[in-house]
Amino acid sequence: IGTTTRWGAYRFGILTLIPVLLIAASWQWLGGHIAQSSAVDVSTAKPANGTEYPVDPNHPGAMAHTEGFRYTGETGVRTAPSAVTLPDDWARLVEPDCRVSEYNEELEICASDVRAPKRDIVVVGDSHAQQYLGVFKPIADKQNWRITTMLRGGCPFSTQSETRQGSERCVDWNAAALREIIEMRPDAVFTMATRNVRVGLTEQTPPGFVEQWRKLEASGIPLVGLRDNPRFTGPPADCVAEYGKDAKRCATSRATLLAKEAPYQRIPNIPSNVRFLDFSDYLCTATSCPPVIGNVYVYMDNNHLSATYMSTMANIVDERVHAVLGW
Repeated sequence: IGTTTRWGAYRFGILTLIPVLLIAASWQWLGGHIAQSSAVDVSTAKPANGTEYPVDPNHPGAMAHTEGFRYTGETGVRTAPSAVTLPDDWARLVEPDCRVSEYNEELEICASDVRAPKRDIVVVGDSHAQQYLGVFKPIADKQNWRITTMLRGGCPFSTQSETRQGSERCVDWNAAALREIIEMRPDAVFTMATRNVRVGLTEQTPPGFVEQWRKLEASGIPLVGLRDNPRFTGPPADCVAEYGKDAKRCATSRATLLAKEAPYQRIPNIPSNVRFLDFSDYLCTATSCPPVIGNVYVYMDNNHLSATYMSTMANIVDERVHAVLGW
């Protein structure tokens, strides 16, 4: 995961590595459990449905970008998760029930173990869709939702192979995923609405995305399209390791990455079943996209959001999801 960067990676001698690993062990708990930290007196984006998710005062993460936020944590707090555990800070379902699709042996379908769920949602697509499990999991736990995943690296939900041009395996996988979703008839499908957010305003909503959404429209299945997050030339955490979390050189100008208008806003005749969510304001300030927000690493590598950071977005995402779907 990630690439070699101009900043370089940590280089520890054996004597240095031992104490670092000992320190990291005490911090590993935080990376996996930050979402369960006790609630404190901070300004939160409390969902309209009355559900509120706990916020760690020392590591508010995305909550630091909510209106009226006031930091009440300690000074000199370490950034979470630890530098040792960060590269593996993937969002995952815990002990899901999994099966192989009868329509494609490469399509694994996994679901959280929930009896009599209030809602059934599907997260489908590539690793950027997978990132959102970090925030959907705490929401699903509180709201009694069942999450079903259909995920394949480098294969976003589309009628085409967007990442690896001409990959029939990706196209066939997507066709099978579509068929499974139509048979399941979930309450909502969550997937990426854009891709390839890089310096130079390269973000796009490919025609294949819209074609796939339209097929779900024909079956009356709601879809929530998520605006993609930026990609960088190297892991922002490497820059933090060398220059510090507040170094201006470690942040990237927002205007070079994200246009004010998302690509899908310029597409005519978007299918009627589609709603969009854009969380760019929680990944960037008005002017820049920093590597650390609210004492939490935003990225685990050069383009994937850390599960720890995503977990801090629960109050925000819960409110937005209920609003766009009318739940």
